[in-house]
Amino acid sequence: MDNATPHRADRPASLLPRRAALALFAFLGVLVALLSARYFTLDPETFLEDQRATYLAHLFPLLCHIGGGTVALLLGPWQFAARLRARRPAVHRSVGRVYLLSVAVTGVGGLVLAPSGLHPPVAPAGFAVLGVLLLATSAAALRTARQRRFDRHRVWAVRSYALVLAAVTLRVWLPLFDALGAPFDQAYAAAGWTCWLINLAVAEAFLARREPARAG
Repeated sequence: MDNATPHRADRPASLLPRRAALALFAFLGVLVALLSARYFTLDPETFLEDQRATYLAHLFPLLCHIGGGTVALLLGPWQFAARLRARRPAVHRSVGRVYLLSVAVTGVGGLVLAPSGLHPPVAPAGFAVLGVLLLATSAAALRTARQRRFDRHRVWAVRSYALVLAAVTLRVWLPLFDALGAPFDQAYAAAGWTCWLINLAVAEAFLARREPARAG
């Protein structure tokens, strides 16, 4: 009993950073989802002037990209809730299926939009690579779950959601560089790559710390 008591006392403290991170991801996901939902009004004034013609010409893939991304942002944090996985595995699986479907929709929509993106070729190429990696990491998460290789499944799920969170990083990056006086075209071109490279680097650092034997 003496040995068990400190362990129970330490456990909440050890879980606090993880819970705080999940809460932050959930908050940012909801915030970006609400901001993105305005596009469903189909009001051209909601689009950036430079993007308006492209978006109006590709409304269906745009709405697929935004709708799928919104659902993925909202559902992603729940997939990392250990208590939900342990107590409600059927709910975890159901939410995971919807998440993967939403990722497929947003990824394909993004790939359709990418060639017509602003400031080619740098930004469109970056967003296209993001779309391919998002589909690939999510497919790997699905495959390892079906193989019941759950340790590997968690690794790929982290990578998948890190790429979904590129929507958040993009919306932080552009205002930041605008405030620093950087030209929009340069900031946007760089954002096509940095919005997901930063997230993936953070995810790999997290995995190397928590899952050192499986992150490779």
